[in-house]
Amino acid sequence: MATGEADQKDAFRQLEERDVRFINILFTDLLGELKSVEIPLAQFEDALDTGISFDGSSIRGYADVANADMYLKPDLTTLNVYPWLTPLQGQDKQYATAGVIADVYTTEGEPSIRSPRCILRHFLQKSSERGHEFFVAVEPEFFLFPKGEIPATRSEVTGKAGYFALVPADAEETVRKAIVSSLLEMDIAVEKSHHEIEPYINELSFKYADPVTTADRLMIVKFVAKSVAAQYGFQAVFMPKPIAGFAASGMHVHFSMFKEGKNAFYDQEDEMGLSAHARFFIGGLIEHISAVTALTNPTINSYKRLVPGFEAPINIAWARKNRSTLIRIPATPNPEKATRIELRSPDPSANPYLAFTAILAAGMDGIERSIDPPRAIEENIYRMSDEEKKERGIEPLPHFLEQTLRALESDSIITEAIGPEASTYLIQTKWEEIAAFNQSVTDWERRQYLDV
Repeated sequence: MATGEADQKDAFRQLEERDVRFINILFTDLLGELKSVEIPLAQFEDALDTGISFDGSSIRGYADVANADMYLKPDLTTLNVYPWLTPLQGQDKQYATAGVIADVYTTEGEPSIRSPRCILRHFLQKSSERGHEFFVAVEPEFFLFPKGEIPATRSEVTGKAGYFALVPADAEETVRKAIVSSLLEMDIAVEKSHHEIEPYINELSFKYADPVTTADRLMIVKFVAKSVAAQYGFQAVFMPKPIAGFAASGMHVHFSMFKEGKNAFYDQEDEMGLSAHARFFIGGLIEHISAVTALTNPTINSYKRLVPGFEAPINIAWARKNRSTLIRIPATPNPEKATRIELRSPDPSANPYLAFTAILAAGMDGIERSIDPPRAIEENIYRMSDEEKKERGIEPLPHFLEQTLRALESDSIITEAIGPEASTYLIQTKWEEIAAFNQSVTDWERRQYLDV
């Protein structure tokens, strides 16, 4: 269904033509989980006019129980019909369901300062006032496992499929194509999809858009992947590293900035084709990267991906073509329009609204303070010794969530962009998560220490 151009009357006509009976009103909590309240189609007009009330204290990070009343206001431009039907039990009938993303408001009619979507919108509004327009694209990777068959270690992996594999080696191709087909029916323009470097890992990329739209689409991509995979007897997993000693899922993020309709990151006179804005953006991103990583890699499991030996971006450096660096300037046949900055460290467990806010805030601080980045590194960093990296001034990306949380606590640029209330909740919740993990006893510990 066309979403951006249809007015309310046309939207209802299309919903009725496709026999939609229920609307999922969707929004995201502060930790990045998609939430839904389901209403019959007959209630949708009222929802658009007045919103839907809900208990914000039951949503992670949203409200205190003493002031919990909040409202969901659907954004009609995000309305879409799911491309699958649900049978009515005991009847020879089926019905469709649609989803629409909502913004969260207080009872005073203000956008919630704890809603991730509203946080990103607020940051972009301030940037827009200064003439800056951003675009974002992502490349999420995810696992597709046959249900009930998730290996715990590499030794349990039986598949052989690798990078760009084809059937019959690529056992997930049918499921992946079904996921992509569903997204295309929902007007999410997937550009390509393929099998990744190890069994079970898949990747897709979809067309760039403004940051809010890209974050919205990423949340829908995860929902659709999980839903379609389940229909095929598979489980779509966006946990970065579910298998020990195995490759993990990343999510490279590409950013560009425009001013007065022109790509502000491009300069044809520069030997690398980069403007001062692009270089300063990279400088700001590097300066704030430890705090940013708390939001782009927000789970304990995230840091089991960011380890040596798996080509993960674990070194704080940037380059033009070098894929061993953290930040890269991808090649393009149309640099005037498509020059962009790629951050390679994020993973799909990130809340995209907050991750994009943090990255943009870091880059904009670099532009405002004219922060020069270090010299670009075009050599393969994976082959460098620790001594060589030290001589070149290449620092490691944080190894643990604890490091990034401490950095976030002391980084006023990032916490102010996210907002003090949301930042405080996130930091406290993540420290509690670390404490719970530290109190757990793993199978590895039992194997290692049971006979001491």
